[in-house]
Parts: sequence; C-alpha cells; structure tokens
Amino acid sequence: MRRGQLSLSVVEAAVGVVLVVGVAAGFTAGVAPAPSAEPQLDALARDTATLLGSEPAPGTGDAWLVALARSSASFDRLRPDARERAARALPADVAFRISTPHGTVGYPRPPRTTVGSTTVPTRHGPVTVRVWYG
Repeated sequence: MRRGQLSLSVVEAAVGVVLVVGVAAGFTAGVAPAPSAEPQLDALARDTATLLGSEPAPGTGDAWLVALARSSASFDRLRPDARERAARALPADVAFRISTPHGTVGYPRPPRTTVGSTTVPTRHGPVTVRVWYG
C-alpha cells in the first residue's frame, strides 16, 4: 500500500489560512456592547422620586413632590431646599432635574446624555425626575 505525505509548506499554509480566517471572524462578530447605564439611572430616578414623594417638605404637611407641584408660590419657596435635598439623596456624580407644572429644579440636561427618568402623578400635576451621570 502506498502512503501519501503532505509537504510541510502545505501544512503551514493551511494553519496560516485558519489563523487569518479566525482573526477575521473575530473582527466580523465584534464584541458585545457595553451594558447600558439607563436601567441603573431609571432606578436612581425612581428611588429619588420615592424619597421626595414620601418625605414631608419643611413647613408643609405634604411631601416634597406634592408641595413643589401645588402652586407657583410654594414652588418658589421650596425650590432651593428641594434642590439641596435631591442632591443629598443622589450619588455625587449624578446630576438631576425635577420638572413640575410650575418650573424646574436642578441642572439643565446635557444633549446626547443617557438619562433615567420617572414621572410621578400628584394631585396638582405630574412631576418628572430625570437623572444622569454628570
């Protein structure tokens, strides 16, 4: 029986082709995208809204969110304290904006930033809490 034998250069070429195809497949398949921060930001927005929706504002019998949405006078009076309270509730690297029917508290939202948000209905109108890493 006659035996065949491959030349070493043919084996090297085959290994080289497999290596090149493997690297090309790695680039083609790409890598998985980084996990989005949006779910975490949504949770932070909900937690902040829950805190401000349950904790009474100073000098009122209502929670922060209800007191901010009650009237323009109430909003203007509580705005600085609400800003400080929300800032204390969030991590230091998270910025926020609270929108009420009478105005906003917090920082302007930068364009093209991933934002987490939640809207809480109150008897005086909806209040939206938006947070982002800033």
